[in-house]
Amino acid sequence: MERARTEWLRDLGVGQHALKTNDNLMFVVSTITIDYKKPAILDDELTVQTDLLSMRSCSIDLKQQIFRKKELLTNSIVTVACIDANQLKPVKIPTTIKKLMELL
Repeated sequence: MERARTEWLRDLGVGQHALKTNDNLMFVVSTITIDYKKPAILDDELTVQTDLLSMRSCSIDLKQQIFRKKELLTNSIVTVACIDANQLKPVKIPTTIKKLMELL
């Protein structure tokens, strides 16, 4: 699921390495709630769907679901905070990134 969130940001044009290097910002998980429906099995091909639920000044809520083909395995709600990479304290999500997220 972590990788899917990184790819979700990358699809918006936001690279996490560049965000940290250029803007001194990171997105980190602050809360996650997971509902396991069915287990995945070794070598299953899985798809993780990530959708924006809500956005606040310093954090976003995402819905992430894991599927094996069309079979739902896991539901989760993830709160991701935007933080200063040095001080590790919440900061406002940059307006440019918020606008990209609002397009979804």
